[in-house]
Amino acid sequence: MKKIPYHLLLSIATLFTFSISNAEEDQIVKMANKVTVVKDSDMWLRVTVPFNVLTHPKLAGGSASRPTSVESAYNPEYLDNLKVKVYLCFSNEFKKKLLRSQNLTDAQYYQYYSSEVEFSTVEIDRANKNAYFLFPTLIAERDGFLTGYVNLIGYAVEITSEGSTFEMSNSIFFDKYRDEEILEKFKEQAKANSERNKGVLVPAHTVSMNYLDGTGPVKLTNN
Repeated sequence: MKKIPYHLLLSIATLFTFSISNAEEDQIVKMANKVTVVKDSDMWLRVTVPFNVLTHPKLAGGSASRPTSVESAYNPEYLDNLKVKVYLCFSNEFKKKLLRSQNLTDAQYYQYYSSEVEFSTVEIDRANKNAYFLFPTLIAERDGFLTGYVNLIGYAVEITSEGSTFEMSNSIFFDKYRDEEILEKFKEQAKANSERNKGVLVPAHTVSMNYLDGTGPVKLTNN
């Protein structure tokens, strides 16, 4: 019997580990695609966060136990109280041009925004689902990041339910960077600085119910 070369075993082990890591990361929910920001009207930019719900967290890893009370009973085909939060980063290009002689860093012109949509329940069917948000067109034009297109510097997405945050791959985008440590630092900055612009980015259904699709009923709360 021929021995398998060491380098081949190492490659197989690395691939196996990588596959397991990704499976754990996208086990409950995952990003269905990239977050998009497009001009929807003269008043609003539309932000779309596409995602999939793959399994109920209580069934993940085969650790589910049979409910023993009304309070603990649940329908495994639905996931309740699902929150989708998005953080956006734009660069104030107007100020950047105005202060170009000041030798400031790009990061000093970054502006962060956040908002959250909470669904009362969503069906676990692996179909593409969307959370929609709106950003004022006038602010984007004023600050110079809406010209022929929307110049999005970066975004981060968090999806939670009942206090549990689900791990997802591809949930952070920041300019040209791919290093995980840099992406996490960007997310930290977005979380720390988006509060100062609270209320600018809003859930789309608070403006018009026409933005709701078949993803699920939403909770009407202030964000």
